[in-house]
Amino acid sequence: MNQNWYPQELRVGPLGTPSTYNFMTAAFNRFQHFHYAELGIYKADTTDHVCDLFPNATIHIFDYHEKIESAKLKLGQHANRIHGYGATQKYNDSYNWSLLKLVEENDGNPVFDYCFLDGAHTVSVDALAYFLCDKLLRTGGYMDFDDYGWRMRGSSMDPSRIPETSLQYTEEQIDAYQVKMIVDTLVRRDARYREIVKDKIFQKIA
Repeated sequence: MNQNWYPQELRVGPLGTPSTYNFMTAAFNRFQHFHYAELGIYKADTTDHVCDLFPNATIHIFDYHEKIESAKLKLGQHANRIHGYGATQKYNDSYNWSLLKLVEENDGNPVFDYCFLDGAHTVSVDALAYFLCDKLLRTGGYMDFDDYGWRMRGSSMDPSRIPETSLQYTEEQIDAYQVKMIVDTLVRRDARYREIVKDKIFQKIA
């Protein structure tokens, strides 16, 4: 199997995810200090906007090593407040390893005020990522899920484009809306979260 299986180009707009950083401008004061975590940064366009909008925020970015290094170059002027956590493209490696280490390093105490989960989009990775982010998210903080209506079939991950997709997932999983499954099954049923932006942003209230 090809270790470097992940597609080089994804169907992502050049502005990143405006719905995330536009919401953040209402949730946080521009000069407030808070901890922002982004899981899955691609070309770091969303991260770039968050850095510009919130000059005192501490930024935590999680992705493949090469994406983290590219982001650090792109965001060079903000380097002193960016913490990067890289993973390999080995099939059983992911940002969950770094998240669990952060839980351990902080003795289970919460660190983040905002978690933007825009990474694997799969139950196998992001269901656990949600629980780990919950451990790291302060009460009053926000969990933000991108691509509620996304599935592998018809996307940049379609097996017709990325043959490894068929090696890693069943046909049912390829056709499933896995972010939706995580949100509907895990987050909406958790009384400690309230929905702020439909199908996307939830605030931890307890």
